[in-house]
Amino acid sequence: MRRVDYVAAFRKGTRVKVLVFVDHDIICRHFLMNGALDPLIRAADVRFVFPEDGGRRVKLDPASLVREVQFETVPIDSKRQQTWRWVLFADQLKFRQGAHETTIRRIRRKILGWKAALLLTLAGLPLGAIVFRAIVKRRLDATPNIALSALLDRERPDVVLHPSVLDSVFINDLVIECSARKIPFVVVMNSWDNPSTKRAVVGNPDWLLVWGPQTHDHAVRFTGIEGDRVVSFGAAQFDVFRDRPRVDRAQFCAAHGIDSSRRIVLFAGSNALTDEFGVVQTLDQAVDDGRLPNVTIVYRPHPWGNAGQGGVRFANGVFKNVVIDRTMLPYIDRVAAGIKGIYLPDYRDTHDLLSAVDVVASPMSTILLEAALHAKPVVAYTSIETAQTDQLAFKLPLLHFAEFLKLPEIASAGTVDELISELATLVDPVKGRNMGERFQFAASYFVTPYERPWKERLVSFLQGLACENSAGGVKVDWVKKSLFFHGASASAK
Repeated sequence: MRRVDYVAAFRKGTRVKVLVFVDHDIICRHFLMNGALDPLIRAADVRFVFPEDGGRRVKLDPASLVREVQFETVPIDSKRQQTWRWVLFADQLKFRQGAHETTIRRIRRKILGWKAALLLTLAGLPLGAIVFRAIVKRRLDATPNIALSALLDRERPDVVLHPSVLDSVFINDLVIECSARKIPFVVVMNSWDNPSTKRAVVGNPDWLLVWGPQTHDHAVRFTGIEGDRVVSFGAAQFDVFRDRPRVDRAQFCAAHGIDSSRRIVLFAGSNALTDEFGVVQTLDQAVDDGRLPNVTIVYRPHPWGNAGQGGVRFANGVFKNVVIDRTMLPYIDRVAAGIKGIYLPDYRDTHDLLSAVDVVASPMSTILLEAALHAKPVVAYTSIETAQTDQLAFKLPLLHFAEFLKLPEIASAGTVDELISELATLVDPVKGRNMGERFQFAASYFVTPYERPWKERLVSFLQGLACENSAGGVKVDWVKKSLFFHGASASAK
């Protein structure tokens, strides 16, 4: 039976039953609030599952997120979760060569403290591992995930889908429970650092959908999953970039009080704790003294970066050539009020902003990659100037960003003076456009481009997967022949 016949059969009345596990507000933003799962909801019998943990991970109201779609909550056993994390930490602390692996061990030791780090390091040694495995088995046997097991037995889904940062309260138990019931378990990667730095899954799902070739490589390397089970699928949250911006450049400038004849540089914050206010002040002065002529700076804080080190200063900052992205003004008010936590702006706001500006500069942030998808030239600001950049120095060796910074299409700056010099070059319309177009092409290594939207390909993939499984098991070769590959761009093929 041809794959197209499978999908046609479903369209004639056979609906796939899909359980979707969601366990964090960030996942809600990237997969629910932006409509990425809406076609699946229309095409399949979908049930959502959220953690019952007192709102620690999902603070949003599930009923407002999924509206008329049924959802359930599953209680989370903290002791069981801690046991799974012990297994992860013991693995992370094993000695492996490479700058990335060294950085992971450093970060883990710093977070755990020396006593716990020492014990879990011993648990990774041959003799210690025997004792450690016995302890882990006893703890897991003592706290079985009865609620999750009962849910799967009652619902009997055709497929389980789990959008995840790979550090999830569900993921390890879903690997076990789905395998025992022969239910295809599909995990969708949330962000490009997940396989290399956030991976908390001890086993492996049946399928892992990643952004592109880079995260395909990282998933195989760091999770041990077979390469044929990892699919470069693109990013759900970037589907919105296909749409026309809601405002054109002239409207954007009018809304921000910017002279549309000026070149616009976006300085986007990160959560790396750099002195973003100080940088923006210096950029403001550089425009004034002619080093960045005919430029306006737009500052956009990272939605959970607290506007950098001492970011409260932005609330009362006075600038001549700098405006704050108006969609993030409520977040600046939160920072000024001392309210911490994740802010969830609309991804369409990011799309409107990146469509209007000419150049993007940022410390370590995904917005640099998002700029590439908009064919905008970028400057990666990896500050070496102050002692307040420990987080950058600590995390830059991490592989997902180190590989990104090696691209010749990316300008980088270690000081504010270097940042100003690079920006002065890239604000030139011809140079900036050429660099942006080259950058966009190079970005296919990080996010595989497709002609068909992510949300449509997901429906085809899950429908075909359920059919293959009901017909006697999913063959790995099926992925290369399945419908979702139809519509891949030339660079994806």
